Amino acid sequence: MQNFTKGTRIEQEAFSEVDHLLNETIRVLTAHESIRSFDSKLISDEMLKMITISARSAPTSSNLQAYSIIVVKEESKKARLAVLSGNQSFVEQAPVFLIFCADIYRLKYVTESQNHAFLANTLEMFLLSSMDATLGLQNAVIAAESLGLGCVPVGSIRNDPEAVAIELGLPEGVFAISGLSIGYEKVGGRRGVKPRLPEKITIHQEIYDVKDLDLHLEEYDQTMIARKTYDGRRVSIAGEPENHGIDYGWREHTARRCTKPETIAASSSLRTNLKDALVKRGFTIK
Repeated sequence: MQNFTKGTRIEQEAFSEVDHLLNETIRVLTAHESIRSFDSKLISDEMLKMITISARSAPTSSNLQAYSIIVVKEESKKARLAVLSGNQSFVEQAPVFLIFCADIYRLKYVTESQNHAFLANTLEMFLLSSMDATLGLQNAVIAAESLGLGCVPVGSIRNDPEAVAIELGLPEGVFAISGLSIGYEKVGGRRGVKPRLPEKITIHQEIYDVKDLDLHLEEYDQTMIARKTYDGRRVSIAGEPENHGIDYGWREHTARRCTKPETIAASSSLRTNLKDALVKRGFTIK
């Protein structure tokens, strides 16, 4: 069995033809692991500043910079956001919780203050602002990990958009896309770099290629089963015996999560009305 406890994905997947290019930046990128258990040690203001500078340096469409970042360190506020994010204790446990928001409030303000009509409120503008926020989050992840910190993106900040907006004082035109818990990881909290789908499935040359898809999916399934990735994380199906004997790998886990969109949010009542929530927050989906 492969050793998944350390190293990078390049080392894990034995890409010998490129390992001579493994510099410190690529090592940070390919050694990413989501951390959900944090030490009580605080992050210095200087480190946090470097993380937010890095986030602000991400690419942004047409330099619109259609995003904002809310920095949350107050314990009581983190506790409330942890509840709103699916009762995930690490949100409260981490010393810093960043919320990355799609933000067209500022663009509307600038347009109207320059005596123009804001006519850019379309699905494209929501996608643009969401991508700006997400690119900023990814830069923050890389910066935090390069500084020796652990972090994990928190999509469940979208579980209750209106309550989150009230908690953070978000004006109309601002929508919380994702959170990011950052801190020093607790010793023993790592499970190792998680293998990704085989390169031949996700990287296509010139055209989209599905040749040997089942073969490569089976290969990945066996890797994830051997690693025991989904032990204790089985998505239940109504009426299924508790000890159902099926090989439970990535395919079965993913298929069960995709049987209905709500399953991705781990509850049948969550994130079912995001379109309505977005419209209420001032975005137009058309």
